[in-house]
Amino acid sequence: MKAHYFLINGAHSGVVPFISVYAQQMKITADAMGYIFAFICCFTVISRPFFGGIVDYFQKLKLVLIALIFIDIAADMGLNFIPSSSLDKHIPINSYVICLNTKPYHIELKHVLLPTDNFTYCDKDNVISCSACKYDRNLCMDNGNQTFNSNRTACRVETKGFLNISSSCIESFVENCTDAEEKECYQKYLNRSSCTNETENNPPLQLWMLSIFTAIIYVCIGSITSLSDAACFNTLGSKPQLYGRQRMWGTIGWGTFALLVGYLNQVLTGTSNTYNYSAGFYMLVALFLIDMLVIPKLQLRKVQVSKNICKDVGRLVVEPKVVLFIVQVFCVGVFIGMGRSYLFWYLRTLDANQLLLGCTSAVQCFLGELPFFFFAGFIIAKLGHVNTFTMSFVAHGIKFLSYYFLKNPWWCLPIEILQGSCFGSFYSAMASYAKVISPEGTEATVQGLASGTFEGLGVATGSLLGGYGFRNFGGRTTFFYSGIISMAIGMLNCIINKIMSCRNSN
Repeated sequence: MKAHYFLINGAHSGVVPFISVYAQQMKITADAMGYIFAFICCFTVISRPFFGGIVDYFQKLKLVLIALIFIDIAADMGLNFIPSSSLDKHIPINSYVICLNTKPYHIELKHVLLPTDNFTYCDKDNVISCSACKYDRNLCMDNGNQTFNSNRTACRVETKGFLNISSSCIESFVENCTDAEEKECYQKYLNRSSCTNETENNPPLQLWMLSIFTAIIYVCIGSITSLSDAACFNTLGSKPQLYGRQRMWGTIGWGTFALLVGYLNQVLTGTSNTYNYSAGFYMLVALFLIDMLVIPKLQLRKVQVSKNICKDVGRLVVEPKVVLFIVQVFCVGVFIGMGRSYLFWYLRTLDANQLLLGCTSAVQCFLGELPFFFFAGFIIAKLGHVNTFTMSFVAHGIKFLSYYFLKNPWWCLPIEILQGSCFGSFYSAMASYAKVISPEGTEATVQGLASGTFEGLGVATGSLLGGYGFRNFGGRTTFFYSGIISMAIGMLNCIINKIMSCRNSN
């Protein structure tokens, strides 16, 4: 089981976290990705318990796992070979950020400024609009004087140095700007998905291909994960508290290969303006082929088959404590989905490179999740399942509020240590509680139901809300309100737990 978790998580680490930035490079907008992730995750609500029911009925867990891996590989290769968008060429538009006295301003001009232009004069009639940039003072702090940085323009013209534009010209441009017109230049100008007048349009071929292949990959990932958890508890038998020490090897695999893929992506990209993500796609194939040699060696015990799986599970899901459990799993899934789908997107708006993205995944795994998976049994025994869920809400609140104040993308690394309390201990508590409440013979189905609620409905809602927030309010504001809401839910969950404990004691 340790080897299996290590390989499947390592395989997905080079693909799943990079899908959003891969789509961003194909000129697909944040809200479009939100709809895609939401639809896909909702579909997994059905697919996870469906495959779990097949395994419980036919008792062919290994065969189903191998079949899902083959399908996953095919979709992965399809994702890798999506043709480039016709909008890939960087055609400058009349949208720029300029610096005056260490404060950035966004201006729109009637005519395009090219990196080769030598502006030694000023024409105020050329200015369409001007507004101060909100929360983005660090854009100008590196230089400390009046400069025009062509690497920071909205169309991200990749040239070294600055345009030769005089300080008096800059002053003339911004003399009519007021702080009352503040805008978030990072989200709405510095990282626009295209440098053409068709910025907000998604290329249809790329959008459909990405949607289809991503949907297949997510269905496979979800089913493989829930079936692997069922297999793990099957092998553990009477020692389910040791689940975390098996699952932590998945975290080790994810962190190791995510860091490797981030480095390889940076190396393969070289000096190109377009990032190369192929290393992660090929690594998935290699690791899955190795895993297909491991799966036949899993030592699974024969279990009693439920005569009526749907009836047994149906009776379970109407119990109040199980309803509360499902609601908690859903809410945590919302915040996990928001961070998982848009953290890399947010870091890229702060000019994070591929190596930093890989380091972020490594910190999440080794310094965040790994210790909490290892001590999951101890944490759950001391806190209980519900309090472990509450800890996840509070940790998410602190994490998102920290993103709100983030200026330098490298500071995300210490923030990501919170991933352990956000996800590691929570996931162990979710899986073990699903095992505890499962009627005999329905283990894989109930694991699929819990996992589907978490990764399906929860992550789908988080992706949808995140896409809407990033598109309309910017990443910084979206994370701020998400943090506040998560803290509030954590406190509410704690109160509900206290009330239910008092009722049970009476």
